[in-house]
Amino acid sequence: MIKVRQLEAFNAVMLTGTVTAAAATLKISQPAISELISALEEQLGFALFFREKNRLQPTNEAHYLHETAIAALDGLATVNRVAEDIRNANAGTLRIAAMPMLALEFLPRIASSMLQRHGDVNVVLQARSSPTVVKLIATQQFDIGFAESDFDTGWMDAQRLRLPCVCILPANSPLAKKSVLEPEDLSHFPMVTAPLGHVRTKRLEALFTERGCTLNVKVETPLFASMCAFVAGGYGYSIVDAVTAHSAVRHDVVMRKFAPSFFTDFAVLFPTGKPRSIISEEFMKGVMRELEALGVQTNPV
Repeated sequence: MIKVRQLEAFNAVMLTGTVTAAAATLKISQPAISELISALEEQLGFALFFREKNRLQPTNEAHYLHETAIAALDGLATVNRVAEDIRNANAGTLRIAAMPMLALEFLPRIASSMLQRHGDVNVVLQARSSPTVVKLIATQQFDIGFAESDFDTGWMDAQRLRLPCVCILPANSPLAKKSVLEPEDLSHFPMVTAPLGHVRTKRLEALFTERGCTLNVKVETPLFASMCAFVAGGYGYSIVDAVTAHSAVRHDVVMRKFAPSFFTDFAVLFPTGKPRSIISEEFMKGVMRELEALGVQTNPV
């Protein structure tokens, strides 16, 4: 087979016209250039150059071959550049499907930071319900998913995570004077929460009942962001995940620790059998750094 080095020597001689100049271009010896050209001619079965006044003159066959040789070398250079980009996470598309809790602000912030370092990377981020996220990952339409619903580990790899919840309330609420809020403090105060049938609301209701307290639900809305909007409007309190709470504190909302500990469980999902790209690995490192700073627990029992 024709070797890349032979084509490089051939191209160098075509461009410079002498073995000496070609050797200087490729930073190898003149005998090495001559040997590479001779070996290429032997493989091709025809001459590429003839000498005239101490210069190598290309044959008609050499002129015909040269354009194809340039295209081959350019193609190889492109492959090398792409491979280098992939190694350095500088290229490719990262497709992320996530539940709104993370997709609205948290993940875009981390992805934006990554894109500033790797401008050739493209990101597709879609906010979807958890069951839809599971389907998108199971069918390998996306690279990374974030979901809180049940899933079949036969179709995807999963890392289970548990994120602490906190209490948010209007900055002018009398409860804002306390650093830790318990069910006894919140009993009878108007609450903004997920629909009553949601597993998280049921768990909260059970927790309050165990403490002899009342979960006074006045507003039901499925999204943490919507709960924060109600509280930012000056009404009620809510118990939300730490990610959403840190976004909400910019809007006349204060965050207080909630006791006893209460968590939101979700998982990071990857398609089974699909190699994880360097891009996705770097993105997940950023995600986990941020979540760990918020007290996330990995693979909780």
